[in-house]
Amino acid sequence: MPNPIIKQFVVQGVTGFPLEMLHTDQCWPARAVDAAAIAESQTAPRPAKIIMATAAKYAPNRQRWGSFGWRVID
Repeated sequence: MPNPIIKQFVVQGVTGFPLEMLHTDQCWPARAVDAAAIAESQTAPRPAKIIMATAAKYAPNRQRWGSFGWRVID
């Protein structure tokens, strides 16, 4: 079985990180600092850019991210 190709994308928002999107887009925080920013956003929301990683074969769902007040940036 071939190794999956890991891709990264960046999300930006000012509200609590939408944890549901980890499942929806089959993604995870790319670095420890990104995981810490997600955890911090749950109790003290502030502007953040978070790098996400995914092995999914499809692009992040921009509309769904947007519904939570976050946007996918390139």
